[in-house]
Amino acid sequence: MATRTEVEQFLDRLRQDLERQHIEIPTLPDVSVQALFITQDASSSIIDLVKLVSRDTALAARLIRHANSPAYRGLSHCSTIRSAVTRLGMERTRQTIMALSMKTVFQSGNETIRERMEALWNHSLEVAIISYLLARRHPHLDPDTALLAGLVHDIGMIPILRRAEKTPEIYEDPRALQAAADAAHVAIGRAMLKSWNFEPEIIRAVSEHENLDRQPERGAPVNYCDILQAANIESHNATQHRLAHIDRSSVASIRRLAAKSDTTRLNWEDDAIGLEHVNQMIE
Repeated sequence: MATRTEVEQFLDRLRQDLERQHIEIPTLPDVSVQALFITQDASSSIIDLVKLVSRDTALAARLIRHANSPAYRGLSHCSTIRSAVTRLGMERTRQTIMALSMKTVFQSGNETIRERMEALWNHSLEVAIISYLLARRHPHLDPDTALLAGLVHDIGMIPILRRAEKTPEIYEDPRALQAAADAAHVAIGRAMLKSWNFEPEIIRAVSEHENLDRQPERGAPVNYCDILQAANIESHNATQHRLAHIDRSSVASIRRLAAKSDTTRLNWEDDAIGLEHVNQMIE
């Protein structure tokens, strides 16, 4: 079992490396990086995205299926990559590509951390699905943006796991590893998303998702911070996680998203159409 001093030393090294930008940040999948470049280049066009997607048949099939989902389906059926990209638009296509390829960031060839990485991915996927469904209730929010925020909300855990595997006294002590994660994963995640040029609204949501004391301005519309925080809390229901035992009525995001004013239930699972859509997208 790690001592308090060992945990503090581990955290100090993490913070120093973060300040010096020495944290080993995973690289985005090539297709995501190229999609970012294309959409940020004013001289690029839909054709450039079509060419990119056409290199990956599995990605192309999932993108077409997404474009034909109830959320985007038009009068005609999309049967080509070009028609799918045209229907979704360049920005939404980019977000969809990033969401569909994000799982590779959570993979590891090291058996020591593979199981933890898989558990982290499964949790992130659950938060992403709940975020997507909650966002569908609010026309001013984009469910795809909420989905992507959910997938990356704990992305800062990856460098911590990779660092911890080289520090046995931390890695082999679940409580010490959790303490390190709680203290550092949000700051590391924020740095990673900035380096990947993610949208400010996603970075903001990831930065705030653990802040249970946040108080939005009175009358302010529901935002991605609310969505992500509530989805993360909801994902831990009926578990031993600390978030399963909080007073939900004291959390602003839960109150703002509750199905009724006299309850803290979110009832996201009632959206059968949304569930079908998001499951088709991520399967």
